[in-house]
Amino acid sequence: MASTYFARPLTSHTADMTFPLVQMLQADLTLERWREFVSEFCASTSQVKPGEGCEDILWLRPRGVIVAANERGYIHGLFSYQVRDDMADGRVLHLDNVMAVEIVSRAYVFDTLRDAMSRLATDHECTNVYVSLSEMDQRQREYFGAAGFTPRKVRYCAPAVPSNRYKPSSPSKPAIPM
Repeated sequence: MASTYFARPLTSHTADMTFPLVQMLQADLTLERWREFVSEFCASTSQVKPGEGCEDILWLRPRGVIVAANERGYIHGLFSYQVRDDMADGRVLHLDNVMAVEIVSRAYVFDTLRDAMSRLATDHECTNVYVSLSEMDQRQREYFGAAGFTPRKVRYCAPAVPSNRYKPSSPSKPAIPM
């Protein structure tokens, strides 16, 4: 059954067909925001001509979105990726926005996504693959742990514009009696 799922790079032309999956897992995301993300995150495909080897070229993009679909074309999973240079590890593949909906008890969609991660890492000559997961998603944590991933670097997240309570305190001025 695992062979009934396949991975392929997403383009801005096919972004709308992935939106039901994205919205199911991130209900507050609008279609406009999803289109904007895909348009900005996926490298331009304007130079890619349809035909033999076209999809292979898309796998060589330094960043993008990979989807996992069944034989009917229904999207069951995706992740976004970016190839970056890491000071300690050299060329690495960074993955975010990992989403998968399994309709059976086996991890066929996750296996398909994992195979796609391996292909990207090989194609881009990466030394490591970093996967960012939600700390609350126990199923993903268990899957990637069983697949040989180990916690290595910790990422913290904060708003770009901190609230007032995080501003450095300024020296207090003495009160002037009136």
